[in-house]
Amino acid sequence: MPPAGPARRCRGPVTRDDAGVTTRAPAASPQRHVRRRALALLLIGTAVVHTTMFLAKPIVSYRVLALGGSEFDVGAVAAASALLPIFLAIPMGRFSDRGRVPVLLISGGIVLVAGPIGLANVESLLGVGLVNAAYGFGLLALMVAGQAVVVALSEPGEYDRNFGWFTASASLGQMLGPLLGGWVMGASSGPLLADTTTAFLTGSGVAMGALLAYGLVVVVLRGSAAFGPSMPDRGHDGAGRGSALALLRNRQLAVAVFVSFAFISGVDLLIAYLPVFGEHAGLSPSLVGAMLAIRAGLSFVTRLFLDALVRLAGRLMVILVSAAVATATMLAIVVSSGPFMLGTLMVLLGLTLGLGQPLTMTWVVEQAPQQLRATALALRITGNRVAQTTAPALAGGLSGLIGVAGPFVLAAVLLGAAGASVVPFLRSR
Repeated sequence: MPPAGPARRCRGPVTRDDAGVTTRAPAASPQRHVRRRALALLLIGTAVVHTTMFLAKPIVSYRVLALGGSEFDVGAVAAASALLPIFLAIPMGRFSDRGRVPVLLISGGIVLVAGPIGLANVESLLGVGLVNAAYGFGLLALMVAGQAVVVALSEPGEYDRNFGWFTASASLGQMLGPLLGGWVMGASSGPLLADTTTAFLTGSGVAMGALLAYGLVVVVLRGSAAFGPSMPDRGHDGAGRGSALALLRNRQLAVAVFVSFAFISGVDLLIAYLPVFGEHAGLSPSLVGAMLAIRAGLSFVTRLFLDALVRLAGRLMVILVSAAVATATMLAIVVSSGPFMLGTLMVLLGLTLGLGQPLTMTWVVEQAPQQLRATALALRITGNRVAQTTAPALAGGLSGLIGVAGPFVLAAVLLGAAGASVVPFLRSR
């Protein structure tokens, strides 16, 4: 019998009993030290991915402006990277559920390296938009695969801790990326177009670290059940079956997707519109940037201690309290006066807004059927991408009606609704 390839080996060795019936033993789960090593490599890769991503995001805008684009063009190019995931996240989740996580990790890592090189070499707005869309496709593959690996490496009681670390590593990259991009742009002294080229090539070099880390994850877990289909006892045909929309018939899973939608809307609206609020309040861009950095830094810290918070108060109670505090804080921004008060509000948002994403990841995993866990997480990602494309548009329209307070009122409404949606499940416990 010819030797089995990597995808076959993760399903276990083939044996034949006395009656001549061929069976395939299930692959062994990775040992504890192997899981720890793979998780550490995944966290390193995730931090590097988000460093590259958040280096590239603002540089793309500068590239568009350097090519003569308008503010509308900046928005259109930025939206290009978010639109594809709305339609492709769920198919990628199914692909992952069928045991193809290594393919997503390696192909996504290659796109992560190649994307900035492409952005550095295109000199038309259409080209930037197309390459940015392809770049978003690669980032989506890494997000879907990364979350699937966290599930595979976690025991049932470890989801909150491991997803907390996973999102904390993402927060670290989100802090480092803009700093690195700003330093590269500031150190360059040429025309804006040339400076963006240098920054993109730097981002591609950084991305090599993620590709290496993910390659090592594949090597460490090769042949184990971690890379098998979600239901190995039923084979590839059983894994990934079922309607993704049918998952939303589970009320708790549907609420978890909405809570994630609300929290990521709050973060994106804050990042997009706090500079506008600061301009009206007479705050300098550097001060506004420092306040946003405070928020991001505290979100990183709270995610590190997420497991302890859940053990202390329970997952749903943590979601409810964080949503309630974030709601009140968003409304308080509208009436805040002076940098000290605004800085205090950023501290509160840092302590609360960062909790929604990892907590809803665990909630979705626990509510989804085992064979559809990656698909359910991809459904959650789809909701996030819908939020990132619709919330800013709604906020812009609301700003036209009630002024600069509009985006913060919208964020408060969404976060308040998210907190209220959790209450029935608290009562039923």
